[in-house]
Amino acid sequence: MRIYCLQNDPLAGLGAIETWISKKGYSVTSTQVYKDNHFISPDDYDLLIILGGPMGAYEEEKYPWLRLEKDYISEAIRRKKFVLGICLGAQLIASALGSPVYPHTVKEIGWWQLERTKEGESLQLFAGLPETFSVFELHGDTYDLPQGAVRLAESKACLNQAFLYEDRVIGLQFHPEFTENTLNQIVEKLGHELNDGPFIQKPEEFVNRNDLLEGAHSLLFNLLENIVKSYREVCIGQ
Repeated sequence: MRIYCLQNDPLAGLGAIETWISKKGYSVTSTQVYKDNHFISPDDYDLLIILGGPMGAYEEEKYPWLRLEKDYISEAIRRKKFVLGICLGAQLIASALGSPVYPHTVKEIGWWQLERTKEGESLQLFAGLPETFSVFELHGDTYDLPQGAVRLAESKACLNQAFLYEDRVIGLQFHPEFTENTLNQIVEKLGHELNDGPFIQKPEEFVNRNDLLEGAHSLLFNLLENIVKSYREVCIGQ
């Protein structure tokens, strides 16, 4: 499988996804969109991964490259590519599909529990997803569910935590790819944002939680394997 990654911020890298790619022996190409707006042809990848970032998907005047990125995502969806968006990546997908993205009433920072929806129970791409699971959240925005998409997971703080569109496009509001190193960088660089809030944990509550990291990575790897299986069935016929 050929993987293409759009990175929107230096802090939000592939993380555990890179471990999975290396183990599977797949190829990966990346574009740091915040400093390079030259995208590769959709003919040159099988899976597009759009990573997170602190900007809002609606901040096109402040970050002009967001419009170019959304146009590129739209083209990937039109070309029937498999697409995975994480946090900002999910919001960019939603925006590319015509749904509004906007500041949420609360911020979610830390490990929070999600619940799988009934609509997602029979979907192959989310096969193996438990009814409840803990993931790391780092966002202050949310989005409306795109028309034609299926909601896959929700939390007490945020209704749209995951969705599937046309059996190929997945949006995750949370960060299953984060590693312990990522969490330490968050504390170092974003500590001033870790103020009081009903869904904001303090650093001592979310660092050094290897049990939760392992669970999140297991969920991530399961999802990626499901994507590979679906890709082979749909595009290769295996």
